[in-house]
Amino acid sequence: MIFGGLPGKVHDNAMNHQTRDFAMRDITTTMPLTVRMRRSPFWARSHAAGAQGYIVYNNMLIATGFACGEEDYRHLKSAVQLWDVGCERQIEISGPDAARLVQMSTPRDISKMVDDQCFYIPTVDRRGYMTNDPVLLRLDEDRYWVSIADSDLILYYKGLAAGLGLDVSVHEPQVAPLGIQGPKADELAARIWGAQVKDIRFFRHARVDVNGTPMVLARSGYSVQGGYELYFEGETGGDILWDQLMEAGRDLDVCAGCPCQAERVEAGLLSYLSDITPDMTPFEAGLGRFCDMERDPGCLGWDALQAKQTPTRQIRPIEIAGDPLPPQGTFWPVEAEGQRVGRISSSCRAYDFDCNAAIGLIDASHWEPGTAVQVHTPAGMREAEIKEKFWGKF
Repeated sequence: MIFGGLPGKVHDNAMNHQTRDFAMRDITTTMPLTVRMRRSPFWARSHAAGAQGYIVYNNMLIATGFACGEEDYRHLKSAVQLWDVGCERQIEISGPDAARLVQMSTPRDISKMVDDQCFYIPTVDRRGYMTNDPVLLRLDEDRYWVSIADSDLILYYKGLAAGLGLDVSVHEPQVAPLGIQGPKADELAARIWGAQVKDIRFFRHARVDVNGTPMVLARSGYSVQGGYELYFEGETGGDILWDQLMEAGRDLDVCAGCPCQAERVEAGLLSYLSDITPDMTPFEAGLGRFCDMERDPGCLGWDALQAKQTPTRQIRPIEIAGDPLPPQGTFWPVEAEGQRVGRISSSCRAYDFDCNAAIGLIDASHWEPGTAVQVHTPAGMREAEIKEKFWGKF
């Protein structure tokens, strides 16, 4: 996913402060309000904290920033933020054929998942092309949540279930994730749910009590600074939890936020429909390690993927020379000796590394580290270099 920048220090966070800010702002003058444009249980609090804009993601609103990019980037790397990422919608698949249906969509073998586990899975169509890159949560033996990026993947599952007559239920539950991200996320979560949450391993989850209701807390998130995602169930009570977290984290410099373009690009966190497009295979997206190709686990696209394991283009980190670049709204062509050899899908100023970092899809002829290329940018043609690895930790 890609949402833009992050927030500034809107952190004198008592309920009265946020309620006052919210009352002072006329929401109807900043965006149309319609029933079909859904909002999470945290949207009002996040909006009150000063969201500067929104995009539509899975028919929901997600903030695109709260303050200047570098300030937000620094804050994420030093403190803790609350992210309303309720647009990460869940597809619940349950019933005797649930595991079979999920497996049909992915070449990653899910048979060894345990009930507290999360899997990052590439999902593919019958030809082996990407349909999404969700996080799969196993809640029980016959019950899964597929936490999706921006696409109508639920229709694929519904179509397969109906066409094959599977004994399964496929629906979208009222679940809205809340991100708790940053190096102080452990301390904040422990103040609300107890020190045991620090023992949750990466890509594992546990049940915690949210004001009397058990909910799923996973050690995951769309940053590499550490943290959690709480899968908030229901339509009410989100504002209460938000205020509790804000109050508990006052001395931790907690504030509202959203995924940070600079932090995620420098770390190589991919965005479906930006870096990963529906004409790409998992191998082109650099996700081959999540594909079990020794034997077919039951994926409809497995046979097609057998013939696509050696890609002729692939995601690569690229450093673009020069001053900071303008925001990116289209693919930027990559050339070498006058011939197109790829495209830039996401870029940023990687402040800690004092460079322009980018994610590119590059032809095999030019993807070796150290290869010099040129990038067409809105600021003109820039020299660039293929890098061996992304800049941030992951």
